[in-house]
Amino acid sequence: MQMLPTAVFLSLFFVWPTLLIVSQSVLGDGGWLAQYTAFLSSAVYVRILLRTLVTAALVSTLCLLIAYPYAYLMSRVRGHMLTVLTGVVLISFFTSVMVRSFAWIVVMQRNGIVDRFVQSLGFDSLVLRGSTLGVTIAMVQIMLPFMIFPLYSTMIGIDRRLLTASQSLGANGWTTFRSVYWPLSLPGVVSGWVIVFITSLGFYVIPGLVGSPQEQLLSQLIYTLINTVLNVPLASAASMLLLLMALVVVLPAMTRFDVTGAVTARAGQTGGEAVSHAAWLYLWAAAVGIVLLAPSLVVIPLSFPGNTSFAFPPTSWSTRWYARFFGNEDWYGSLIASLQVACLTMVLSIILSVSAALAMRRTSASLRNLLRSFVMAPRIVPGIIIALAIYGVFLTWGLNATYTGFVIAHTVLALPFSFIPVMTALEQFDTRLEQASASLGGDRIVTLFRVVLPLIAPGLVTGGLFAFVISFDEVVVSLFISGTDLRTLPVQMYRSVATDIDPTIAAASTMLLLLTVLLVLGSSMLSRKFQRPT
Repeated sequence: MQMLPTAVFLSLFFVWPTLLIVSQSVLGDGGWLAQYTAFLSSAVYVRILLRTLVTAALVSTLCLLIAYPYAYLMSRVRGHMLTVLTGVVLISFFTSVMVRSFAWIVVMQRNGIVDRFVQSLGFDSLVLRGSTLGVTIAMVQIMLPFMIFPLYSTMIGIDRRLLTASQSLGANGWTTFRSVYWPLSLPGVVSGWVIVFITSLGFYVIPGLVGSPQEQLLSQLIYTLINTVLNVPLASAASMLLLLMALVVVLPAMTRFDVTGAVTARAGQTGGEAVSHAAWLYLWAAAVGIVLLAPSLVVIPLSFPGNTSFAFPPTSWSTRWYARFFGNEDWYGSLIASLQVACLTMVLSIILSVSAALAMRRTSASLRNLLRSFVMAPRIVPGIIIALAIYGVFLTWGLNATYTGFVIAHTVLALPFSFIPVMTALEQFDTRLEQASASLGGDRIVTLFRVVLPLIAPGLVTGGLFAFVISFDEVVVSLFISGTDLRTLPVQMYRSVATDIDPTIAAASTMLLLLTVLLVLGSSMLSRKFQRPT
């Protein structure tokens, strides 16, 4: 019975909408394969499909190559160095995707930072905005944390004595890495690659803002088919092809590795002793840290221009854009809406996560794995498909452009992220404490609220933080279900940068950056408080 609330919620707002997309893709005019035939017979659509597949694979591979040395160093250092390396990744992970997207627009636009730098070296103009190369670079920067955390989660558990044993038997460093360390790190490699690949397949914001219609990806095409062409059956068929590509990668990987929970697992965990490392590892980590943080810092000076411009650096200075943010109903109202939706999403996600985690504790291992996969299923479905599915159902149920609709939709996306920390905390909980409570006369409700929940508080805080940030930063689903009377801050930022030159978005981005830093510092302080012996 404890699993019932979570099962009903996901069945109603995830499984059923997805099944409707499947039905719409096969029930259009001309027969049940007509939409797929129309899509695959179009050279333009097939080219977009292949471009999406290649881009996602390229982004995933580049993220792996960049993140592997960084994650290795994270797993081998301790103290302040580990705090710095982890903090850099957390700040990047929690920084709004709209903040980073806007930053990349400024960096890559004509007469932007890259273009002006290249021209200063005597070369021709280099405008990366509107190119597949520009989209790939921006996506790699945004996806890096999704690769680093799974790698770190695996590497932190590798016993260094195995490496010492290999070297004591005469193996050199390369042989030890190839024969011992690399195979042991494969769970993190596969999990990270799959997570980045799936996310990249359905990524919409960067391709929509940094890319161009001539070089569009499948997520942009699906959005266009829905909002411009109004061809729902063809958009559904395109979504199913996208989902098929995702499943072809995910299902084989799931048979051997955990590809769903690695992003939130073991973040910040330590183990073993610190050892010295080659200087190039520290230089590599410094370069990766700059890549993760520097683009977002561009928005800070852009929030103080004296004129309406995205020129960097500003030629004059003013604080009027902050005044405009708080004085304009569209901007300030969207901020309040985002905070309200995120708080409600956080509460609902934690309730459903606790309910599911408590139920799984009392099941067999095989059933527990099945239920866990069910709860984590939204994580392995590209976001644009979830957006289309929820939009269609909410249109029928009258939930578009409502607070209820936003909270439900955001909870579907946030639940996998909040569930893993809660489940991990419960797995480490000593069940003898429940038995002690029962022997002293405490019923199940009293035991839950007086014993279990207080002792798994770190997992609740971590899960709640993830749910809040996922909701507050959500763009794609919000674009589909928003209206003129209700829109969240990321939607307001997206529409602003897509249609106008308004430095108010830079002011909003700067404040979101500050909020991100405060969230990371606050979570770090809470983590230390929970870990402090009493």
